[in-house]
Amino acid sequence: MRMRWLVLFGLMLAAIFAWTRIGTPADPSRFTWIATAHQFGPVSYRDPAGAISPDGQWIAYSEGRFLRVRPVNGGPSMEFPPGRAQIRNLAWSPDSRSIVADGDMTPASWAIYDRASGTRQPLDAKDANISALRQLAWSADGRLLTGVLNDRDGNSLRTVAVDGARIVTTTPMQPRINSPVRMPGSDRVACIAVMDGHPRVTAPCGERVLDAQPAADAFGPLAFSPDGSIVYASFANAAGTVDLWAVPTSKGRARQLTSFSRDSYAPSVASDGSVVFKVQSYRTVVSIAPAAGGVSQPLATFQSETPSWDPTGAFIGITYGTWRRIPDDAKYPDIAQDAGIIGSDPAKPAAAPARVVHDSASEDQSLCWSPNGRWIAFHSHKDQSDDIWLRAADNNTETKRVTTLGRGTEAGWPRWSRDGRSILFTGVSRQTHRTVMYVVDVDQESGLIVSSARELPVDGLDVDVFHAEWAEPTRDIVVVGKEGPGRHVIFTVPREGGTAHVVYRFSSEHDFPGIGVSPDGKDAAFIAPADGYFQVFRIPLAGGTPVQVTHDPSNKTQPSWSPDGKRIAFTVWNYDADFYIIRR
Repeated sequence: MRMRWLVLFGLMLAAIFAWTRIGTPADPSRFTWIATAHQFGPVSYRDPAGAISPDGQWIAYSEGRFLRVRPVNGGPSMEFPPGRAQIRNLAWSPDSRSIVADGDMTPASWAIYDRASGTRQPLDAKDANISALRQLAWSADGRLLTGVLNDRDGNSLRTVAVDGARIVTTTPMQPRINSPVRMPGSDRVACIAVMDGHPRVTAPCGERVLDAQPAADAFGPLAFSPDGSIVYASFANAAGTVDLWAVPTSKGRARQLTSFSRDSYAPSVASDGSVVFKVQSYRTVVSIAPAAGGVSQPLATFQSETPSWDPTGAFIGITYGTWRRIPDDAKYPDIAQDAGIIGSDPAKPAAAPARVVHDSASEDQSLCWSPNGRWIAFHSHKDQSDDIWLRAADNNTETKRVTTLGRGTEAGWPRWSRDGRSILFTGVSRQTHRTVMYVVDVDQESGLIVSSARELPVDGLDVDVFHAEWAEPTRDIVVVGKEGPGRHVIFTVPREGGTAHVVYRFSSEHDFPGIGVSPDGKDAAFIAPADGYFQVFRIPLAGGTPVQVTHDPSNKTQPSWSPDGKRIAFTVWNYDADFYIIRR
């Protein structure tokens, strides 16, 4: 009996030690869900912004280029005119009436949304060049905005008038900074600054490192309690995600508030001390369905995406990895995505890649085979690139860089022509800075590069290219692109580029959805909204009415047609941000 009590006592001590070591997380029963922001795709959609209003009555959050505002305690969501680009940053004015958010005409331009009138007005840059600022924060009187200015000489904190008529102050910062926030009762700003190689919470910005924070990398946004005694921030954990913490600004001990399996971050605070934060929910899995329509079945039980078929139809190339919103984006493009292979038999869903093709410290994804099966091309950011790479398909570890477009190109998913002579992919044009198509010639027998990458012209359309596929045996290229916000188009162009022939126009907020082409070159598989989800459709390239292929209640993307024409592989995805409140 005594031994049993000793064992029990020891277990209790161990539990207490483990609990206190992580900082005593808050009781999860105090968390209340208040809203969910739905993203429109797993590619390009980085993160929905969200915050509680200072009066604690409203929650504002973004879904792509749309701003939603609804009562915290439930009720209908207000509708505002959408911007042209995604909203990735927003902040409430002190009077809880106005919201400043980016994504107005370009990703960097800002607008003011008026909750009372339901309107959106561009934030006039005038002399202050507000579009050059990132992560804006309001002053206590609502007259000024402070943001981070990045230029050739480093970064600065710049404060401007809300009307954009003047620059108030510009303070050069020695360390790299992000996530500025006003300190309560002060005209100064706190921020995250990189100190001795690690991001730390500093108040004032770039000066004093708060001693109470845990010895881990800090991530923003930041928020203060109304009296300024606590700053809320997220910190990295051993699982590779981040948790929300409450850090005293003077004396005391930091407390861990959350311990979710995904990132929990982006705090905002109301005047009564209530804290709102968000939790990332990101899931992808490669699946399959009959090309004629039918039941969708998963091919994997782990996080996977961007399917492509090997020439035999027995295997599928995938991108896999956890892709944590906070740590990965902070180190982008060094993110947790690698290239691998799984089988195409839905009766045996894979629990892990059957083979790893490439797993550098950087982003590796979207592989494809040469028609003779000897080579695998894939996209990677390894070695400071943003290019297409090549390796032998027989497990040889040697890789070679096929293109040299470099960082910032955002090279897309490579596709090999059926004759084995050329690889097609997308990327940003150095001349127009639009997303275009490129072709590079490669010998599929030797793997030797025959020519450097060349841009393919598209005449007759003003379009950004999402993805392109070869259409054999017609020798055309099938493209899905974007003519404007929410306006997609499927078209064909000759093999060397030229006049575009429009196949189909449709409305969708899901950018970079991919497109697949049947092996006979007669039909295209594409993604469009239906039944409240993004579904797989097919359409004759000669023109006609689209036919819906999938009907189950899940979002799809990246369709890829099997070599025998009988099946279509695709990615099933869910990408949300759940907002919770901790009431005080």
